[in-house]
Amino acid sequence: MKTYLFALTVLVFAASCGNNPKNKVEGSDAQSVASGEGVNLVVDTQASSINWVGSKPGGDHHGTIAIKEGALAINGESVASGSFIIDMNAIADKDLTDAKMNEMLVNHLKSADFFDVATYPESSFAITKVEAVTGNDSITHNVSGNLKLKDVDKNITFGAKITKEGDVYKAVTVPFTIDRTQWNVKFGSKSLFAELKDNIVNDNIELQITIVAKAAQ
Repeated sequence: MKTYLFALTVLVFAASCGNNPKNKVEGSDAQSVASGEGVNLVVDTQASSINWVGSKPGGDHHGTIAIKEGALAINGESVASGSFIIDMNAIADKDLTDAKMNEMLVNHLKSADFFDVATYPESSFAITKVEAVTGNDSITHNVSGNLKLKDVDKNITFGAKITKEGDVYKAVTVPFTIDRTQWNVKFGSKSLFAELKDNIVNDNIELQITIVAKAAQ
């Protein structure tokens, strides 16, 4: 059974993005959180989510993690500050149609081998800086913030397209890749456990974040 679980987990996290990671970002020391003020917006948790993708030769998998709550402060057209809470109990796989296999995989991801959700039920992201980008149709801003997973808080920067329609703001990041071992998620890491040889789980995880927010009612 453990071998079966491990094989499933490898399919999710042993990514081809490990060989060619999309927009690889490195975590650095956590920075001071942005404290700018403005119009307060509430994150629409039903319309917001985090998508993950993993693959290996012969197959790939994808899923989501839910946003539990969040808020932004908008000053004019600019994001002045903001943060959101990630519900680690809401990790989901979206492509395994066999219910038993799906449940087994998700439970392994929630276990102490990976994200230890029983101990760390929530993760978070807090904005430290937002910079406008010109001349790029894919992104309008570079967003920096402290990503907290498990007991580790690190600053990352990624591109995002921020749009406004009526009173609704939407931010969609480009797909980007983080090294999970920087956040103390070490199970099966080739970079840490060379003796594993072929029985590895790739260090890279590809993510894409969508945040939708509007004025509080």
